[in-house]
This record gives sequence, structure tokens and C-alpha cells, in this order.
Amino acid sequence: MSSQQNKQKDVVNKQMTFALNPKPDFNITDPIKINKTNANDPNYAKSEPSQKSTNLVSNSNIAIFQDIEQQKQNIESRCLKKQNKIKHIATRSIAGLKAYTKAFKDNQDTLFYKLEINKQTDKNIFLLADGHGDQGAKVSQFAIKQLSDYIFDMIESANTQPKFVEQINSNLIASFQKIDSNLANLSNIDITDSGTTMNLALTFENYLISANIGDTRTFYFQRSDKPDQLGPATFKIKQLSSQHTPEKATESQRILESGGKIEQDTQGFQKTGPLKVKSKKQDIKGVTITRSFGDALAKQIGIISSPEIHTFQILQEGFLVLATGSILDMIDIIDICRILTPITPPNSQAAIDCAAGQIIEEARKKAKLQPDIQDDYSLILVYIEIDQA
Repeated sequence: MSSQQNKQKDVVNKQMTFALNPKPDFNITDPIKINKTNANDPNYAKSEPSQKSTNLVSNSNIAIFQDIEQQKQNIESRCLKKQNKIKHIATRSIAGLKAYTKAFKDNQDTLFYKLEINKQTDKNIFLLADGHGDQGAKVSQFAIKQLSDYIFDMIESANTQPKFVEQINSNLIASFQKIDSNLANLSNIDITDSGTTMNLALTFENYLISANIGDTRTFYFQRSDKPDQLGPATFKIKQLSSQHTPEKATESQRILESGGKIEQDTQGFQKTGPLKVKSKKQDIKGVTITRSFGDALAKQIGIISSPEIHTFQILQEGFLVLATGSILDMIDIIDICRILTPITPPNSQAAIDCAAGQIIEEARKKAKLQPDIQDDYSLILVYIEIDQA
């Protein structure tokens, strides 16, 4: 690895990487900043430096001796914990079109990741927030910054504890609720009709913890030799998020019991568009999700900020995908499998960049056939390998 690549890797490990509409000449050594220069460029794919390979420990590298001490070392080497290793990352965030026009809207999505937290190579976080409303961009940025800070504190305090998963899971719900409270009481953001979804993926050892509110989604495409009913034989697909929308019975029941109503918008005498959560007493714009940060008016009628949490053990290498609902409303899991299969495993950063771009472009092409679609399109695509620690 060249000295320049080593320098880039050191910076990635020391800084949090904020990828909100990055520009093509983005330099990983530059100060972290938010830039919307090329938010509308559909051909841009940001490259991230590959992670340096670590030395593997295996029995084939250990000579066989007859002494007791060497036999003990051989046994210990077979019992080493497995760890995830982030090999490639691709991020994309492209603004959607204004309704019934060809003009780009302001991109309200925010993407974030941090590798090797506290210099631990197996601990990495990925966040994706899809903002909505007039202040959606500010809400998504505020929520990402707050949640990343909370996660760093959680990991630092849990480093020496044996029950890492239990501690993280017990703190996540409280952290989400605290962020929502901070938005309302400590920020200067008008959250009357503005909010954001949130998806978190945290990897450690060979585990993955995910937490989400809203309709942004997380999947793990694990390599498998056995056929899977959702995709080609090369993947076993695990959904690691829940869709919090009015179509889900348990979510709609909470809304109705809280004094809200669920209905479509009306144009003329025609019902149109997705189901929205609205108020029976107040005239509010309505939202298409049932859990979010912000959305102060909708919080009065059953919108909540409590996440659903999933814990998953990664048994084989594969792709971690965090994608906005705007992508998976347009294309399905089979489409993503078709795009990822030829590059499994990816042999270069360019390969995973190309796959991320293709996923976005296929979703955008289908959305263009529906002139009322206004959503932004954001994606985090990560290839994870599993090594012996």
C-alpha cells in the first residue's frame, strides 16, 4: 500500500466521514464539510479507500510440535473470535425532482459512517437519514450528529464489558427518544411539519445491530451456496429494518387510538398518492411514516420516535445495504441481487461504486414515470469480510 493510501486510511480512522452530496473532487484529507455542489449529478459515485488487510491467523501457519505449550497455542488459535472487516464502501445521495417538473429539489438526506471506532477495527457505524418537510435537511443533519455522538459514548463505555450487545440495545431506545426531545427543546429548527427517518447499522466482531424509525431500510446480502426464495443462490437475504408506515396494522392502530386518521390526499374529487397520517382536529400536511424524529404536530396523533432493533450474526461475507424507501419503492430485492451478483466479491472500489450507481439509476428511471414522485435517493453499500481476530 502506498504512503498516500496509508495517510488516507489514517484520516478515515480519525475523522467521521460525512457524505452529504459529496462533490467529485472530494479529498478525504480535507476538513469534513457539507457540500451541495453536485447534489444533482446522477453520474457521480464517491470512492472510499479500501481498508488495509490484516494478517490472518490459521492453523496452516503454525508448525506442529509435540510439546504441550505448542498444542495449547494450536487449540487457542482455533477458538479465536471472528471479526468483520470492511473492505469497500460506496455512498450515493442524489436529489429528487420537484413534482411534475424536471427541476431538482433540495436534497434533504444525510449519510454518515465511521470506521474503526476507538481504533478497534471491528467496530464501525453507518447511518442514513431521510429528511422531509421544509426543514428536513436540518433535521436529518441534527439527528445524525447527535446519534453518532451517543454511539461513540456507548461503545467507549461498553469496551470492557462482557455484555456489549445487551448494553447497546438497552441504550438505543433512550438515545432515540433523547434526540427527539433535543430537537424540540434545544435546537432552533422548526419541526412543526418537518422530520426525518433514521437507520443505524453497527458492526462489531461478527455481529450487526440495526435500529430504525420510518421507511428507510437495511438489508444484509450474505453469500450462500443454498438457494434463497428472495434471490439468486449466491445470497441469503436478511431484512434488518421494519417499515413504519400506515399500511402496517400495528402502526395504524396506534395512530387511530391517538386521535389521528389515515387517508390519501385529495386532488379535485380524486384520492391520490400514498396513505398519510393526518389529524382529525387540525389541518396538517400529513406524513407517510408512523415513526420519525421531529414532526411535532404529528407527534400529537401517535407518531413516535422509538426504534425497532435487530441483532444479526454475520456468518459469511456479503453486502450491507442501507437505502431510502424511495429506492426500494421503485426497485425490489431481486433487482438488487441482479446488480450485486456479478461483482461478488468486488475486486475493486470501482466495482462497488458502479453497482451503487446502477441501483440509484434504475430507481430514478422508474420514478420518472410517476411525475408526482419527489423523493431523494440515497444509498450506503458496504462489502464485509469475516476474519479470525
